[in-house]
Amino acid sequence: MSDGSDIDWLGLERTGEGRWEFVVTSGLARLDGKFYGGTGIASATAVMEAETGRRALWTTVQFVSSCAEGATVRAEVAVGAAGRRSSQVQVSAWVDDRLLYSALGSTGAPPAADALSVGFGQMPDVPAPEDCPPWRPRIPSGPFTGQGWLEISEGRAASESGSMWMRMRDRPLTRPAMGFLADVVPSGVVRAAGHTGAGTSLDNSIRFGPEPDGDWMLVDVDPYMISSGYVHGAARLWSSGGALLGVASQTASALIFD
Repeated sequence: MSDGSDIDWLGLERTGEGRWEFVVTSGLARLDGKFYGGTGIASATAVMEAETGRRALWTTVQFVSSCAEGATVRAEVAVGAAGRRSSQVQVSAWVDDRLLYSALGSTGAPPAADALSVGFGQMPDVPAPEDCPPWRPRIPSGPFTGQGWLEISEGRAASESGSMWMRMRDRPLTRPAMGFLADVVPSGVVRAAGHTGAGTSLDNSIRFGPEPDGDWMLVDVDPYMISSGYVHGAARLWSSGGALLGVASQTASALIFD
């Protein structure tokens, strides 16, 4: 499971049995000051791990509403089942009396030393992070004026097809951090279509593999489609050493900035 550092950078505070709170700081917001989708899946994953004492296996978040920077988010965690190897968990996050997101996921005990572990597919041949140009969303003037989540994370453009190297600034790569960083999938899908833009997430899902290592993670975007104003896509998440760390997928309302 997480080393506990996620509780700190997310600003999570345990207020009771299965109850947590955090404030949406600028680093947990979008560039327009609204709640960042990556913060939703990161916070859900972190409290699932903290409440069960087990490492996350998968997390999916449905975004119901939004909030602005400075809002206090109240998360309620319910462990539906705690078996010998895995726990089934639900998280509901609220701002005042308004539901912000609903999350489902599972956590599991560490695998046995001789457990089978295989990752399929091959990491794409892209330059190392230090050889790639810095990546920042190319945004229009207007409300998108802040640094937002880029205050605490960093990106490098790895390919023309939309894949990106991502890392947290001065923090280790953990499962909650992987969810936070993988929220660039909508931007990658729009880039693959030859445009610049992003998306307002309707959902965010991630399935975790082996323990993350190193600082950088390659978000190898697999663009599905852009249809009727919505972006659909996925990504394989690779360590800098070539290990498949997880897979992510999202649907988002498209934002085209051209």
